[in-house]
Amino acid sequence: MSKAANLASTTTKTLAQDALARLGFEHFIGAQERCATALIDGQDVLALLPTGAGKSVIYQMAALARPGVGVVISPLIAIMQQQVSRLREQGIKAEFLNSTQNGAEQNDLHWRLRHGDVEILYMSPEKLLQPSVMGLLEDVPLACIAVDEAHCVLRWGQNFRPEYAQLGQLRQVFANVPVIALTGTLLPDKEASVSDALGLDSPFVVREDVMRDNIRLQVSQKKRAKHQLLAFLLKEVRTQSGIVYCRARNKTAEIAHWLQEQGISAACYHANLSPEQREQAHQRFASGDVQVLVATTAYGMGVDLEHVRFVVHLDLPLSIESYVQEVGRAGRDGRAANALLFYGLQDILQTWQFVQLEQSDEDDFWALIAYLESLECRSKVIGGMFDEMREQGCGQCDRCRRGHNQHNVTVAAQKFLSLVHRTKGRIPFASLIATLLGKRTKNVLEYGLESNALFAQGKGLDEVQWKALVRSLLAKRYLLLHSIMPFSVSLAEKSRRLLRAEEQLLLGADHFYPLLKEPELAQLQAHDWQSLMQWSVTNKVHQFLSETQLHKIYEARPKSLAALSRVTGLSKDLLQTLNAEHLFQEY
Repeated sequence: MSKAANLASTTTKTLAQDALARLGFEHFIGAQERCATALIDGQDVLALLPTGAGKSVIYQMAALARPGVGVVISPLIAIMQQQVSRLREQGIKAEFLNSTQNGAEQNDLHWRLRHGDVEILYMSPEKLLQPSVMGLLEDVPLACIAVDEAHCVLRWGQNFRPEYAQLGQLRQVFANVPVIALTGTLLPDKEASVSDALGLDSPFVVREDVMRDNIRLQVSQKKRAKHQLLAFLLKEVRTQSGIVYCRARNKTAEIAHWLQEQGISAACYHANLSPEQREQAHQRFASGDVQVLVATTAYGMGVDLEHVRFVVHLDLPLSIESYVQEVGRAGRDGRAANALLFYGLQDILQTWQFVQLEQSDEDDFWALIAYLESLECRSKVIGGMFDEMREQGCGQCDRCRRGHNQHNVTVAAQKFLSLVHRTKGRIPFASLIATLLGKRTKNVLEYGLESNALFAQGKGLDEVQWKALVRSLLAKRYLLLHSIMPFSVSLAEKSRRLLRAEEQLLLGADHFYPLLKEPELAQLQAHDWQSLMQWSVTNKVHQFLSETQLHKIYEARPKSLAALSRVTGLSKDLLQTLNAEHLFQEY
């Protein structure tokens, strides 16, 4: 029976279930069924689903259930190749069309498309919009069109990969083909923008919670950030695998090298590496050969690895959407995972400047800072930004675990705002803080601030607290940045209410992720412990042993397989499979 006849004689749900079985799955998860059945019925869909929600299965089901070829627009060649490989393993006729193929391969694919021998076809927007490809697809019946990572339509469409902004013309050419746009992170006020950009026709919109409950969110102020990272890796996540995000490419290499010097297996990943080097780094991390991948945001989109147990940000992302998407790389298997971000006042200023240079959405950046500075449950704050109503806190983020200790700094805020006003917003924050603390620094003297009436009037707070206060004023938009060089900041209209005490400003205590003390660091960096960790990572021992059991091994230092078996409860045969003999050579 043809696809068309089958579609007419079978219920949509049954079609979806049959397609799901062909893909190798028994049950729908989350919103998969709702999205797939709407798409199979010919309706446009906007699916706003978190990382790990099985978004790719939705359009794959529709492509298999509807007559014709399912066209998938994906931003990265690696994603296409990964998904095509998986589909072929299930016996599905999947292909990709991209620049890596020679002329003969592309001609063969064109022939197969015209003769109905392809079920799902992947390509980039640049390839799709080539006249020859558009002409080919006009001669081929299409089941559906899927735009994966649809947030790129807004984020990249203006000055980077402009073809994303041109995808709306698909609706003009393929008016009767249902389109699904999928993304893991999109603020509610951008739904209409993505829908309009793609020409979606009254789409069926499905939104699920962006944050998974298994991810524990933590934020720390920077204080020797590399050593804070080391403490986190050695003490909190130990042998687990994870990603450390940095903005600068050279910083990823520097941090990876430094971690290696500390006895932690690490590799770096950034855009300046050759394709072969990037693939090698990815494969070493994916296979467990290295524990930590230090990467720029070039790594992450479309990566589907279940063993990522933590994500650390050593630099600020450019938006709340980027943060949520990157954090979502951890814990995709549903098990407990960690997300830790380090930042300070200087990071806010530097990243804001980068946002200006990149012409990114400034409101999205300030939404991130508002999240970081909020005193409420982290998951609840993110949920609110994405229109998710959560009555209770998550109970596991740093805000929930440490409580809500707050103190009123309204008077101090009034002093700072007054000083900004009196200096016409032209004096950098560091000099204003030094003025309030009564420090006669070189800059304070050069600006003549020692004669200001507010000089030494802020000794009720220390420097750390003043910086926290400035971050809060920026996050709540009482202060508006205009430029860094030359420095320019102004008071927002709403600051009048704070100056008149019609509003109050509350601060929580800053948290600095604790550094390891020397004896503790020496113990954790001991050769035996590092060897044990390396063995665990390389052989994926976490599937069989908990972190507590690894510490028991370290303390017992067994000298034979029999002794190790007694400590762990694992059979000697399994321990041999896990290359446990290596441990006895080290002890």
